[in-house]
Amino acid sequence: MQKNNRKGGDDKDKRRGGGDDRRDNRSRRSGNNRDHHTGNRPGGGGPKGTPGSGGLLLSGAPLTEDQLMMELPKKKFTGRCRLFVGNLTNDTTEVELKEMFAPHGDISECYISGKGFAFLRMDTRAHAESAKETIDGKTLHGRPVRVRFAVHGAALKIKELPTSVSNEMLYHAFSAFGEVERAVHIVDEKGKPTGEGIVEFERKPSAQEALNQIRERVFLMTANSRPLTVEPLEPRDEDDGLAERMIPRSPALMKEREIGPRFPPSNSFEYIYGKKWKELYEMERKKREELEAELSEARRRLELDMEVAYQDYQAQMLREDLQRRQQELERLEEQRRMRAQNGSRGPSSFPGFGGIDRSGPPMQGGPGVPPPGPPQGMPGGPNDPNIVQGVHKLLQMFKNDVPNRQFQQQPNPGFFPPGPSVPGRGPMPPPLMGGPGPAFQMPFQGGPPPQGDFRPPEKRMRR
Repeated sequence: MQKNNRKGGDDKDKRRGGGDDRRDNRSRRSGNNRDHHTGNRPGGGGPKGTPGSGGLLLSGAPLTEDQLMMELPKKKFTGRCRLFVGNLTNDTTEVELKEMFAPHGDISECYISGKGFAFLRMDTRAHAESAKETIDGKTLHGRPVRVRFAVHGAALKIKELPTSVSNEMLYHAFSAFGEVERAVHIVDEKGKPTGEGIVEFERKPSAQEALNQIRERVFLMTANSRPLTVEPLEPRDEDDGLAERMIPRSPALMKEREIGPRFPPSNSFEYIYGKKWKELYEMERKKREELEAELSEARRRLELDMEVAYQDYQAQMLREDLQRRQQELERLEEQRRMRAQNGSRGPSSFPGFGGIDRSGPPMQGGPGVPPPGPPQGMPGGPNDPNIVQGVHKLLQMFKNDVPNRQFQQQPNPGFFPPGPSVPGRGPMPPPLMGGPGPAFQMPFQGGPPPQGDFRPPEKRMRR
């Protein structure tokens, strides 16, 4: 009897394993076949760019509103639809189990270990619950069948979730490590987020990759700099609990159950030590509250320090940006100054006039040589009689006209009008500036004509 009870008590441990390895191998083979036909990469977990990655790149890009509002796919034959069937005989076949569970829904997996238990995977959670409620306790080959939900081997418990993280956001974030079956941010009875969540992957390697990556590195969900923590999900059977038939029979159990529920009388042995146990419970509760208060205060201080440090970090970044901009402005100003200096020092034939040629045409023969006239024998040459007569007429007109001029106002002494025009030679140069002597008196100032040896070159030549 004890042997049978121990065997029955081992069913709970078998729910955790049994066909897990074989199932994972089959799913891995089937998954690889699907990927081979569809052209997708085999799911394996890990951010994109690392070995075995099967999801999106975790680059910090925010999720769009369309992505978050999109309805998540409702998957069938997930790990939550997997049932553990125990207390079977060794001669139970797969056909018999499928006939028993087929009325409640489709079956995608039926694994019999040959050691008194089996695993089945239904299409939906509702169908699995219906089959569990109906078949649990039924007799098969003279034994009552025990049906429980199998432990999900690819589920993780997430902690330190920000309140702004929804189920959809959690789903998309952890899809970077592999195919996700379900992602839930747990809330309390008032709908307030608790900061804890559950993520169930399709395969164990994906869950293990997410577990390793988040433990070794800093994984953030939002602008909140508080990193997430993750641990394997330890399932708790809060629906079925511990049934009497699941407890193994033993002498210690029988001895403990010799006395039933009661309130011991005052001043009895049980009462005195019961009080001491309650005092210890109270001390533990107070210690936990004090420790939680200290931890909460440490969290608050760390958040304040982080906020101040972040402001300092932003200020430092602004200072560095301003310094870079100032250096760029100085560099541009230096380039402009160099261009201006190079332009002022450019090649010039007349440096005294800022590079601008303000003189007449270049003279032939060098300085002191009169400008060349027309060739000999051509009109306008020095022996042309018309030119000589024209010069005499101009001189006579000049002598007769100058004494009769009367200027109403004194002209600007700095202005020198050009001399009389000579046919074929252009205007004569203006008189030179000089002292107050008679040789330097200007004709237009009302004085007598100059009495110097001022004669045209032709006159001198004729003498």
